[in-house]
Amino acid sequence: MDTMTVTRPRRRVDPVPAAAPARPRGRAGARRRSARPALAVAADRTRLAAALERRGARARLILALLLYERLHSAEVANALRVSPRKVERTYEVLLAQLRRSFARGASRTRGRTAASSRLRKAA
Repeated sequence: MDTMTVTRPRRRVDPVPAAAPARPRGRAGARRRSARPALAVAADRTRLAAALERRGARARLILALLLYERLHSAEVANALRVSPRKVERTYEVLLAQLRRSFARGASRTRGRTAASSRLRKAA
């Protein structure tokens, strides 16, 4: 091996994203409260989880490595043995699909009451 070559230590790539670091409490770390009720936020999280489950394993892995592990697309490409462009394109397509599925879901529920949606499901 050439002595002039500098190598970086390889990062361990986990298919399961690591937990997010704890945020500081108090006024300095306080986030502005959303106007949306907590129930709506929980419903959005459930819809997001269901939408992600419908996507492919590779797309979910790319999303986890880019967003949770904060790797660069070149590092993800190296770990998965694909081109960096393939990683970027998969990420772009996945986000577009998630946006469309959320937009579709919002338009379906707009204007309906809980009782009317239950009646439609029962029929």
